[in-house]
Amino acid sequence: MNFLILILLFCFLIFLYIIYLLSHEDFVILRADVSMEKIFNAAFLFGISGLFFSRLIYVFSHPNPVFHSFLGFLLFPYFPGLSPIGGLIGGFGFAYLYFKSRNLPLGRLMDFFSMAYLISYPLALIGTLILSRQTLAWPLYISILLSALTVGVFVKYVLPKSLGGKLKDGNLSLIFFSSFSLIYILTNIFIYNFKNVVNVENIFSLIILLSSFTYLVKREGSLKIIPGI
Repeated sequence: MNFLILILLFCFLIFLYIIYLLSHEDFVILRADVSMEKIFNAAFLFGISGLFFSRLIYVFSHPNPVFHSFLGFLLFPYFPGLSPIGGLIGGFGFAYLYFKSRNLPLGRLMDFFSMAYLISYPLALIGTLILSRQTLAWPLYISILLSALTVGVFVKYVLPKSLGGKLKDGNLSLIFFSSFSLIYILTNIFIYNFKNVVNVENIFSLIILLSSFTYLVKREGSLKIIPGI
């Protein structure tokens, strides 16, 4: 058993804290009379759905006989392997349906969950780097650097635009989906040394990248998200 479960628990606590920090005094959330209990309930279900799809996409992307059994699939701390892009699909796919079905502020909450996921992700990579006993490949360092830079750009430019009303609610999450999937594709290309780049994870990432970016441009009318525009 490795330290994966500890990393996941730590990152989930950070995820919850960021959601609380952004939501508890937000005007849109208060006006909609959405309690923190409802938001945290959604966050826990988000985590469960994201974890399941993260494992599922990883198993499809990395076929191994050990995953064919129920225990092999379920006991991910003993047979490690999770797909961040699968977690994004499962978590945010569930969140979209959950928020929409309960008439919660869909765009605003998707934005806040996106920021929480974005900030938690490089921390998960750093935790893996620190706690792993194996020699890690240099693409992981690139992924940490790119993810950290993305967090910095979002905190300095994108989040203030969103909170200030210069971006429509939901557009922050679209920018996040585009940037995250692009970074994930680039990291995968380096990991596989430009071989076997057409795989399940990259296909899903490309679909997310194209669809989210296209919808973002359609909603905004122009790329106002770029600093200075």
